[in-house]
Amino acid sequence: MIEFGVDAVQVVFNPAGGHLHDVVMRWNGREIRPLHRAPWIDSGEALPDDIPLGLRNLAGDFFCAPFADSDLDGAPGHGWTANGHWTLDGIDQDSGGVTARFTLQEQVFGATVRKAVTLRRGQPIVYQRHVFEGGAGALPMAHHAMIRAPGGAALSFSPKAFGTTPPTPVEPDAARGRSVLAYPQRFAGLDALRLADGRMVDASRYPFADSHEDIVLLAEAPGSALGWSAALAAREGFLFFGLKDPRRLPFTMLWMSNGGRDYPPFSGRHRHVLGIEEGCMYLHLGHRASMQPNPLTAEGYPTAIALEPAGRVEIAYAFGAVPAEPGWDRVEAIAHGPAGLDLRIAGGPAVTAVTLPFEAERIGL
Repeated sequence: MIEFGVDAVQVVFNPAGGHLHDVVMRWNGREIRPLHRAPWIDSGEALPDDIPLGLRNLAGDFFCAPFADSDLDGAPGHGWTANGHWTLDGIDQDSGGVTARFTLQEQVFGATVRKAVTLRRGQPIVYQRHVFEGGAGALPMAHHAMIRAPGGAALSFSPKAFGTTPPTPVEPDAARGRSVLAYPQRFAGLDALRLADGRMVDASRYPFADSHEDIVLLAEAPGSALGWSAALAAREGFLFFGLKDPRRLPFTMLWMSNGGRDYPPFSGRHRHVLGIEEGCMYLHLGHRASMQPNPLTAEGYPTAIALEPAGRVEIAYAFGAVPAEPGWDRVEAIAHGPAGLDLRIAGGPAVTAVTLPFEAERIGL
């Protein structure tokens, strides 16, 4: 493990798979750990040999390229960026913060992949940048941040054009697991999703059911200046937010993992977990499906990002978290301006305004 940090953030990086194994945020004298770590990591148990490295080390946030099944090159699910080996190139420090730089030892479709994780003093935010040097082809890509909220989380997002579920249930075999949403369906917002039994449910309050594994995808509305996702977990005491350039990463996928997988390593114990995955992909249907024409490309959305054989491709993303204050209920809006990152949080009779220092240029805005 490789550790680095500043006053507001401490990161433990796992070079075996490139996962942010642990992230501690400090703000207003309080300390929180908003990200999830799979229960089998700390159990010391022996997992089946066919479990890939990325799933063995499932924690925090990691980068997927290609996202989901690597059905064109035979790499493990979510690609070598989530399953390969990252070498530390160096940790640069100055008065403003620290940047840890890594290089992936495996190539991705001929590209060398470099990672930079930047922390700035006084900012409860983790900035990440992945650079593909050379290579050929197009890949679905996404960040895979995860939270765990047994006490529930209120979800909100930058404006979305629509949402959709995959064509078929995530877990179609009742002997192995369960999905509860109706597949496929298109919807206007998470507050009105149809279940498989025909009932409606408000999925903007997660979890909304027990013992299920489901996926939904939200498409950014055209013209958004900042793509953002927020999860306010009042009982757990944190507000998590993800930030992106919506032109680069036009989708938010929610992986609702709440005890719906009975097979290893999940074994029915992976509960109250929500993946908030910002990316450019065709659902979770793999590399091949994302490169081909599909219902999302038919609506004008890209579902893969092309590498540049003689150039560089950069993908930037940030996430942050602050302790939740009593009475906070849901994030209404997030925007960036001259003063930093402005959050409007509903709860009680008033809306709370919170401004955090933020460097928008680090995510390409």
